[in-house]
Amino acid sequence: MVQTLTDVDPSNEVVEGFGPLLNAFNVLQLLGLIGSVLCLISARFSSVPRQAPWWSFMFSWVVFCTSYLLLFFAGQAYDSEPDLPLCVLQSSLTYAVSPLACATALGLVIQLWFNVKKTLSGQTIRGERYWRIVLLIMPYVIFIALILESTVISLTIPDAKFSSVSYCSLETHTHAPGQVTSALVVILAISIVVLNITIALHFRKHWSMLRSGNFASMFARVSAFTLFGLVAVIIAVLFFTSAGSSHGSDTALLELDIILAIIPVAAVLIFGSHKDLLEVWMFWRKRNKKFPFTSTHREEPPPLVPATELHVEYVIDIEHT
Repeated sequence: MVQTLTDVDPSNEVVEGFGPLLNAFNVLQLLGLIGSVLCLISARFSSVPRQAPWWSFMFSWVVFCTSYLLLFFAGQAYDSEPDLPLCVLQSSLTYAVSPLACATALGLVIQLWFNVKKTLSGQTIRGERYWRIVLLIMPYVIFIALILESTVISLTIPDAKFSSVSYCSLETHTHAPGQVTSALVVILAISIVVLNITIALHFRKHWSMLRSGNFASMFARVSAFTLFGLVAVIIAVLFFTSAGSSHGSDTALLELDIILAIIPVAAVLIFGSHKDLLEVWMFWRKRNKKFPFTSTHREEPPPLVPATELHVEYVIDIEHT
């Protein structure tokens, strides 16, 4: 019930033909996983508190990379026929993790939008507390629902087959899991872009007020990651549509997997490069600090609105400092 895309012995085809690409795929996923975990650990010991959507966003990349590395961790990355239960699990997870990552990214952008609006108006956003709960819960509701959908389809289709060049994926006459995943990713990606444009317009209109905090830096990070994700998706579509021959198709799909594996690494580099996160690992500098590292002291320009009403950025929640 488990087959490979190449219909030959992967012990020869994968290792000899796709070995370097498969190794690159696994290395990038490992870098994304380790980097995401380090970001979460760094944030835990950082002097700067972070809002819940940031934690959810970074955790989603831990789930993302772990899902694609299941065969690697099980020692079956080069096996011709991975264990069927493991293949079913990984296939279901990989269909669900992309919408999860997009949904948490959207939550991050929405939180930034809330902070910008709150700073400009000086008033609490109506229903913000409930929106925050939705932003945290909804991505994982979608994640679990997609896992269940894909698992049920995999177990109910007679003679279900899976490809396993870089990871297990359901290969069947029905494309329901892939279509649902693609539709959700497109909808979420468009929402992120639209909201980014809206925030950019507010920056242009109220630049004198917003530039004094960390808004500009955070917006630049969010925009850079959004742009990177869109470019990766466009390249992926080009690879997919240009795949011709059987071997060429397998190579193009594996190259596509590598492009997608770069996205978690980009997330780590973009959102994990905050100064306070890097300082967590600079043990030699702690002795020279005037303030304890666990303090909430931050060198920032005076706020343009009362501090109790100002959220400097989506990773800093002044209400809890």
